[in-house]
Formats: sequence, C-alpha cells, structure tokens
Amino acid sequence: MRKINFIIVFTLILFNCKDTKFQTKIYYPNGKLNYTSEIKKDTNKLIFFDKNEKATMHLNFYKDHFTGAICYNKNPNLPFKDSINIDSLNGPYFYGTEYIVFKNGAKRMGTYRYKRNLDFEKVLSSIQPFGIHNTFDMNGNIIGKDEYMIINDTIYNTKIVENE
Repeated sequence: MRKINFIIVFTLILFNCKDTKFQTKIYYPNGKLNYTSEIKKDTNKLIFFDKNEKATMHLNFYKDHFTGAICYNKNPNLPFKDSINIDSLNGPYFYGTEYIVFKNGAKRMGTYRYKRNLDFEKVLSSIQPFGIHNTFDMNGNIIGKDEYMIINDTIYNTKIVENE
C-alpha cells in the first residue's frame, strides 16, 4: 500500500512540474545580458539583448522549431519594424516569411528556411534565404530584388533587374 501511495504522489508531482516555469538568464563573458529563457511545458520563450542590454529579438521555440513570429527590434530610430512569421513545417525544415512594417503598412521582404534541431542556437544559425527577397528604402519603396535558390544546402543568389 505504501508503494502505491508513493507512485501516486510521484505521478502527481511529475505532472504538476510540467506546468512550472523555468527562467534562466545567460550572460556574455563581460557580464552583460545575452538572452533570457523562460520554459513552460514544451515551449521556450527567448529574448535576446544587444550590448546595451536592450531587447533585440523575441521568439518562441517549441521542441525543434520556432513558432509564431520572430520579432526584431533592431533600432528604435528606424521607421520600420521587422519580423519573420513562421509559416510551415516540412520534413527536416521549417519556413518563415519576413515582413518589414512601415507606417504605411507591411511589406513582404522574403522567405527563409531553417533546419529543425533540438538546440535553438543551431536552428538560429541554420537560416537560409530562398525565393525573391525585396530591398526597401526608408519610405517602404522597393529599390532592389534578389532571388535565392538552395541546392544541397548551398545558397545561390541572382540579382533581379526589373524592366523600367
């Protein structure tokens, strides 16, 4: 009977721990904050910081891929915000579309492919552009286009010249 009570108590503790948040702060060698990690269930909410300890990137990592949107706050003086919306999963990869949000609306920048991995840092470093990518001026006007192809994990870039 004691053994059954122990198993029941242990099982309850185990299931209750899955809802617990675990928070971690990771620092650079110079003592400045690099990123924070808040794990709840299977999702890791990450916030990365610049050298002045201002938040520069927010993302959610679920098991082996990012979910939702990766939001960048690169420079508050710029007239736009940047984010990559995760669109789909396919085999060992997942995909996202980058949008630049200007005062006059969102503009599609381009698409990216990531390799799925249990280590979020390896996933971040696996980013590869593909398809058409737009370049904008500060007013949101397209000033250039590039096309990217991925062949055997190698990226090939072609500058697109529009007829005027």
